Amino acid sequence: MFRIVTVIAIVIFNIVFQSTIVQDIAIGGITINLLIITVVSFSLMRGKLEGAIIGFFIGLMQDVFFGNVIGFYALLYMYFGFFSGYLNKALYRDNLLIPILAITGSDLILNLLIYIMTYLFRGRIDFAYYFMNIILPELVYTTLVSVFVYKFYLFVNEKLDGVEKRRENKDKI
Repeated sequence: MFRIVTVIAIVIFNIVFQSTIVQDIAIGGITINLLIITVVSFSLMRGKLEGAIIGFFIGLMQDVFFGNVIGFYALLYMYFGFFSGYLNKALYRDNLLIPILAITGSDLILNLLIYIMTYLFRGRIDFAYYFMNIILPELVYTTLVSVFVYKFYLFVNEKLDGVEKRRENKDKI
């Protein structure tokens, strides 16, 4: 139960932080995508099911508060959480290579899908401009920040695992 409350608090904090403070620390209009970092990080640490659930609710909150269509980001983030969860078994807690590559790849794919859905369908086909001025800078910014955010989430996850183990041992007595 404590894990659920903590994860809900982290999700709400990220939605609020993404829409307020992150906008103020934008570099050249490019912001960090904390939401994809959160979804991929938790799915890597906890697996497909929890990653999909967290991704769905983060995406749904983004759709409700900031989107034009309900369900677009919910579906995307749910898929990112689910498919990133497959890497859960290949993850070594001390190695940051897999999480950083997964976050970077997910951010790249997310931005390409956003480009296809919002620009290409409207007839705007200047992909080189969009890639160089939007996708690539956000990718670099998100990747650099994800190192620190992932380490924080890993710390929180380890603490929550410790709390759960203590409760299990307490229940056995």
